[in-house]
Amino acid sequence: MKENRHKISPDDYGCPVGCKYCVISKVDSRRDMWNKETVLGLNKAVTIFNPPLDLQDKEALHEFYNFPVDLLKGDFVGFNAISDPFWPKYEKELNFFLDNVPRIAKIATCVTKFNPSDAVLDKLSKIKNFRLVVSVTGLDSIENIKTEERLILLERAKKKGIKAFPIIHPYIAGMSDLSFLSRLKEIGYEEIDVKGLRYNHKNMSSWMPQQSQFFYEKKEEKEVLPEDGWRECIASAGLKLRNLKDWYREDFNLLQPKLERKEAELLVDEILKKANITSSDSDAAVIEEAIRRRM
Repeated sequence: MKENRHKISPDDYGCPVGCKYCVISKVDSRRDMWNKETVLGLNKAVTIFNPPLDLQDKEALHEFYNFPVDLLKGDFVGFNAISDPFWPKYEKELNFFLDNVPRIAKIATCVTKFNPSDAVLDKLSKIKNFRLVVSVTGLDSIENIKTEERLILLERAKKKGIKAFPIIHPYIAGMSDLSFLSRLKEIGYEEIDVKGLRYNHKNMSSWMPQQSQFFYEKKEEKEVLPEDGWRECIASAGLKLRNLKDWYREDFNLLQPKLERKEAELLVDEILKKANITSSDSDAAVIEEAIRRRM
């Protein structure tokens, strides 16, 4: 894949949530994955359709708005992995995604920490194959959007009939306050997923307590999820653990369209010409999942 026409600096990544652990802006190995001339990311759960970081880049905008969305037929497709999908900066691009992708994909999805407007949620509620994932972490001291706002979003989504799912992404040992879990149960959520932290000493040691750093140092930015009692907290709140990928596949047999394997393989082959594989799993495993979720 070609390097980006304009080398993107770390300050250009991320979003106003400003998470101090941001996997895009603070984790060198992951940021490098996105510093390519590509509109797509591919992992085991979804294919991600990204608007350009620089909305003044006419060539990149042309690539986004002229992307052949039919290549996403039968896929699970997310919007904007390099920033927050609901950042108003990308309102026009989000509407383009919502107007074009759900009609061809099995599922369209956004993973967010924002609390978007009623107008946005009302539009999402009308898209039956839309799935909303809300990252709620209990890390208020190192994020610019508070836990309470995300709980309110999950409650609003529930009332509007939007299929939504909470995920702790990431859980940080010794820092994540999980007292919000009981509130999730009260709102009506039964399941949650938990992901670990990718630690970068240069960017994270200044705010992370030494006793927390112990779990992550010398892991070379690999995702780490320590077993320090978070499972018991989830069980005590009456919640169950569920992998996000499995949640996306709920009622999979009812989701349309279903492709024959040959067509799925051909489409994925075309996707790979335009995509970065952003999973820590093997390329072969990611490609196989991308084929199978179309079938």
